[in-house]
Amino acid sequence: MPKSCRKLFLCSLLALALLAFAGCAADDTNDEPNNEDIGESTPLTLNVGMLGTDIKTACIIIADELGYYEEEGLEVNFEKISNLSDGITAVDMGKLDVLPFGVIPSATFISQGSDVVIFGGTISEGSEIIVTPENAGMIQSLEDFRGKRIGCYRMETGHMVIKGLLTQAGMDINSDVEFVLLDSQQSIIEAVRKGEVDLGFLNSGQGYIAQQSGLVVTAQAGDFFADFPCCRQTTSRAAIAEKRDALVKFEIANLRAYEVFINDHATAIDALAAYSGQPDQYVEAIMYGLEGEYDNAMIISLDPNKNKVIDFYETMKLNGDIDPETPYDIADYIDTTIYQDALNEMIARNPDSELYAGLMKEFIANNQ
Repeated sequence: MPKSCRKLFLCSLLALALLAFAGCAADDTNDEPNNEDIGESTPLTLNVGMLGTDIKTACIIIADELGYYEEEGLEVNFEKISNLSDGITAVDMGKLDVLPFGVIPSATFISQGSDVVIFGGTISEGSEIIVTPENAGMIQSLEDFRGKRIGCYRMETGHMVIKGLLTQAGMDINSDVEFVLLDSQQSIIEAVRKGEVDLGFLNSGQGYIAQQSGLVVTAQAGDFFADFPCCRQTTSRAAIAEKRDALVKFEIANLRAYEVFINDHATAIDALAAYSGQPDQYVEAIMYGLEGEYDNAMIISLDPNKNKVIDFYETMKLNGDIDPETPYDIADYIDTTIYQDALNEMIARNPDSELYAGLMKEFIANNQ
């Protein structure tokens, strides 16, 4: 969206210049945010990778659409990426500052020694299990997966979580079930429709699309393991060293957008529909659900959720999705302080807010 900047004109009289300088110095000691000063300074800049018109990054989109980055003194440039592998590679090489999609690529790169760092969340859960109408009640328990042919694709977290749970329940995921890797979510939908697989795992609200085409969402992966991490916000350690203030401002603006997402559905839907070009009903369905029609699976959450990310990394090792003998501990590649600083700032600005107080309780439970 259009960005505006204001130029500071210096007075020619030395006395007035000194007074202006003294005034600015006094402002710097003020604990309260001063948006005028922020706006008059040179904005900090971040380059953020975005995947098409996907609206999983709801808070980022809303923050940009409503001008919150500009108000926080931050310039955010969206860079289109073609896939998550390219995105995480760009972060690793310093060509992108933030990738707000995927936990699988971040965990994979970390397991191989890349110095990328998870510092926030985007969504949790989000994984849906689709079947044909005649199999609507197929999946009620983990045991119901036994003997099934399951369509999935690599960059989808739910099927990895279920693999880990099945292994822990004593099943052999190479013989008791069959996971069939397909190249896209649309391929999974078609494979279920044609009976080539018994069920399929989808993400990003694609269960709603499948349901509109006559298939059925029989369960969600979150029914079996709640609050598992899906998309995370990942940066590089070099970016943290060089741009930490910008990353904190980024999270402050995103938290402001989260408040809109929670409390003002109409504004949030308008912003997300404008960005994606999708109908309002589609946006409402996958973000909030439609009563009696569709139960949305995605949970918008900016919390880095260190504990669940560590759990997911261990699940990937258990499944063989990454090297079980990797010497790299993902706990060393998660920074919770950026989000914490942003959340503390929002609490300072809104001391009576139950929303931000609740987020802090969640943060303490999820990251300590």
